[in-house]
Amino acid sequence: MRHSRVSFPSLMVLVGLLLAACGGTPATTAPTTAPAAPTTAPAAPTTAPAVTAAAPSGAGADTGKVFVLGAFTGPEATAFEEVLKVFEAANPGIDVTYTGVSDFDTQIVVKVQAGDPPDIAGFPQPGGAARLAKDGQLAPLWPEALAALDKSYASFWKDLGTFEGTPYGMFHRVNAKGFIWYNKPAFDKAGYAIPKTWDELNALTEKMKGSGTAPWCEGIESGAATGWKGTDWVENIMLRTQSTAVYDQWAQGKLAFTSPEVKNAFDILGKIWTDPKAVYGGQETIALTKFSDAAIFLFDSPPKCQLHFQGSFATGFFPDSVKADIDTQLGVFVMPPIDPAVTPALEVGGDVFVTLKGKDRPEVRKFVEFLATVPATTPWAKIGGALFPHKGQDFSIYKNNIERTIAQTIVEAQAARFDASDQMDAALNQAFWKGVSDWVTGRPLDSALQDIDAARPK
Repeated sequence: MRHSRVSFPSLMVLVGLLLAACGGTPATTAPTTAPAAPTTAPAAPTTAPAVTAAAPSGAGADTGKVFVLGAFTGPEATAFEEVLKVFEAANPGIDVTYTGVSDFDTQIVVKVQAGDPPDIAGFPQPGGAARLAKDGQLAPLWPEALAALDKSYASFWKDLGTFEGTPYGMFHRVNAKGFIWYNKPAFDKAGYAIPKTWDELNALTEKMKGSGTAPWCEGIESGAATGWKGTDWVENIMLRTQSTAVYDQWAQGKLAFTSPEVKNAFDILGKIWTDPKAVYGGQETIALTKFSDAAIFLFDSPPKCQLHFQGSFATGFFPDSVKADIDTQLGVFVMPPIDPAVTPALEVGGDVFVTLKGKDRPEVRKFVEFLATVPATTPWAKIGGALFPHKGQDFSIYKNNIERTIAQTIVEAQAARFDASDQMDAALNQAFWKGVSDWVTGRPLDSALQDIDAARPK
């Protein structure tokens, strides 16, 4: 019999109310990614904190038992349980126990350092898996898992789960950024067409300016994390103006923000943000407007603006009336190419499952290999609120056209990279947030970029 357990902190919260999904995921019917305010995965503690009573008992060596520790809690854990049921039905001799904890990044380190790791860990931030791989705590993927990975995923997913040249990770639920959302009835009534190039997007922006309604809804306020949404803009522009090799150098802190490549991305964004007629409220309101509120402006009566840039989780921010009739009310397209010489790469994230060292028993291997199959995607895709990168999946099972469109975009992507700021050193990441905020509130671009570079690791 399979049991799903939650941590002690989660139990305390459940006494009063349902805990939101891990990492700040908006508790809505449609979000498909982690954070309302994305943050860099915290560095692994240098000393192990005390093991909480919440941590699952160690993954034993009993044949037929598989223990999984992950960050899915609340409705997400319930949806993941449906995935486990499919596996167990096909493998009646194997019992999978999933434990979801809201403080996953801490708990996985606690378990490993205490010598009591799970069989499998599902990392919402792949950087944490990379640290365990570097410490020799993970089992590399075996030939059958690699074959399943090659069969079901675009090659870049294998690359994204590879650390220091060795493949370790199998992705399951994923998300993407770089989408532009719009009020579908208003957009269609105005006779606008979805732009296929950056020049066409600029032309659409100019046309919208002439309508009397600002083209863009924008806000980057997010408390202590104010500015993260601006970093997403810069990252997506970089992925459309530079090669992935250049992007990787930048994400690794090896390319200065004052470099022509990065400054060019800010300049392109500046043509939108600093145009007083392009953004509702003008430039001075961008850093003061909460990132989630900006999405609502699309559906004010009358709409205050017409386009909104945000990740695939944006559906969680729209009014309930829109979410209830999402295919009629909401439209979306991916940010178009900018430089014709550059093949755009999609900015992605997702939950990567890795096997802990010494835990790759036959039943554990079967479950990891299962995660690469289409049947492992179907239950959650039907429930809604999750996207999958698997080739051969039936997009019609997704609950709405929005999720179908984004899932298809993910599967058809020719290249992809993780969020650059999330890969950066913590101090540089925070300087990036602050630099974007300072710039949009009036600091000269060159000075703002120099300030960010001052935080680069020496």
